[in-house]
Amino acid sequence: MNPAGLTALVTGSGHRVGRALALALAEAGANVAVHYNSSDEAAAETVAALEIAGGRSEAFQADFADAAEVDRLFEAVDSSMGPVRILVNNSARFERGNMSSSTVEEWDRCMAVNVRAPYLLARAMADALPDGLTGKIVNIGDSRTVRRERFVYGVSKAALRGLTVSLADALAPAIRVNEIALGPVLQPTDTPRGERPAMDRSDYGPIRRMGTLNEVTHAMMWLIENDYVTGETVHLDGGRTIR
Repeated sequence: MNPAGLTALVTGSGHRVGRALALALAEAGANVAVHYNSSDEAAAETVAALEIAGGRSEAFQADFADAAEVDRLFEAVDSSMGPVRILVNNSARFERGNMSSSTVEEWDRCMAVNVRAPYLLARAMADALPDGLTGKIVNIGDSRTVRRERFVYGVSKAALRGLTVSLADALAPAIRVNEIALGPVLQPTDTPRGERPAMDRSDYGPIRRMGTLNEVTHAMMWLIENDYVTGETVHLDGGRTIR
């Protein structure tokens, strides 16, 4: 698929990895819907950057903890920018807490944002896609789904991996669905100021460094441009899953 001229929805694209993904699509000629929850100023900055890159862009707000807002978001994008042909599910709750300390409310919100929203958006995309057109879905996952101190988050990302495979089967052949399982790319927003891990930490895997945003966007573009891949997880993690 050539993304030029197509509408792409990138969730959580106001900043960080999401902004880089949106910018890569805009540079490839796509018209990008920038979703955000509370980062309205950052989303506006992203839209401005995308328009400088040459693409049409609009910002859309929605809180994915509310299923009705997920549907409202998709309808708004479809109405304003045309049929969504590319969906990048990047939004995520990165909750702290182990199995014992995590609350029911944290569980529900994390599952709603990290798993239910990608499912609802994929379903809406399939329902709205005009006959004869194809689409691409890229889910942004995590290479490490077993996490003692981010227990609920890890479970939700394991569920997203299962969702990716199930959607790839259910939506074929019109829509290809794949996942990028990220290793460390950016420091978490709740990392204490000034705290930086050593370069030889085992978390970094054999390559012994963090990934770059360019490497993430390259993987996404490959999955979008290659029409013979579906149901796959690309482990973009410096090889840490082999240890």
